[in-house]
Amino acid sequence: MVKVKTASAALLMISLLGFAACGGDDGTTTGAEETGTTAGGDEKGTSAKGEPILIKTHLDPLNASGQTTGEVRSGSTVGDSAFCAGGNFLDGPLDPATRSVERAFRCPGGGGILTITFTSTPPSVKQRSDWEVVNGFGRFEGLSGGGRMTGVLESRSGEGRETFTGTVTR
Repeated sequence: MVKVKTASAALLMISLLGFAACGGDDGTTTGAEETGTTAGGDEKGTSAKGEPILIKTHLDPLNASGQTTGEVRSGSTVGDSAFCAGGNFLDGPLDPATRSVERAFRCPGGGGILTITFTSTPPSVKQRSDWEVVNGFGRFEGLSGGGRMTGVLESRSGEGRETFTGTVTR
C-alpha cells in the first residue's frame, strides 16, 4: 500500500510540473527557450548534441530599393565561436501570402553565407517567430537547425534589432 501511494504521489507531482511548464504565453521564457536547446530535441530534428546559436542583428531603414538590410552585431555566436563578425544581411522579397522572409547572412573574408527563413509580423505586432536554416555555404555548409527569434523596432524609420536563438547541427 505504501508503494502505491508513493508511486501515485510521484505521478501527481510530474503531472503538476508538466502543467506548470505549459503555462500561458506571458512573454517570459525559460533558459532553454532562450538558447533554443531542449533535453530531447525538437520537431526540427535538432538535439542537445547540437551547438547553441545566437545571432544579434541591427536592422537598417529600408534602402532605396525597398529591401531590408542590416548588420550582425558583436556577441553573435555559434557554439564557442563568433558568428559572422562584421557581417551583413539582405532579406529576399517578403511573400505577402505567408509573410515568409528568407534572409542571407554574408560573412566577410570568405567566412560563408547562412540563409534562414522566418515569418515577419506587421509593424504594429511584436516580432516573434520560429526560424529555420535553409542552407549554408563555406563554413556553414551542412548546417541545419533553427529556433526562435524576437525583434524590436527602435524608430519610425524602420531601424531595429533582432535576436535569433536556437540550436544547429553539422
